[in-house]
Amino acid sequence: MILITDGLPTQGRIKPKATKVTPSERIRLAQDAIKIIPKHISINTILLPMEGDPMAVVIYWQLAIDTKGSFMTPSRDWP
Repeated sequence: MILITDGLPTQGRIKPKATKVTPSERIRLAQDAIKIIPKHISINTILLPMEGDPMAVVIYWQLAIDTKGSFMTPSRDWP
């Protein structure tokens, strides 16, 4: 699977009541999503960060390692 993303998720399966999501909630949403990935699927992530989301790098890099996938992100000076 190829995942192209700009950072951690801001919504899970159920639409949130609040209009803003905290960084810790975004981490939890990502962890919840990762738990339901079938074990035999490799996840190849292209992270195109638009705003500060430092944990996205860590979570998607670890996801690539755990699923025998890959992780790519552009240089700091993009776009």
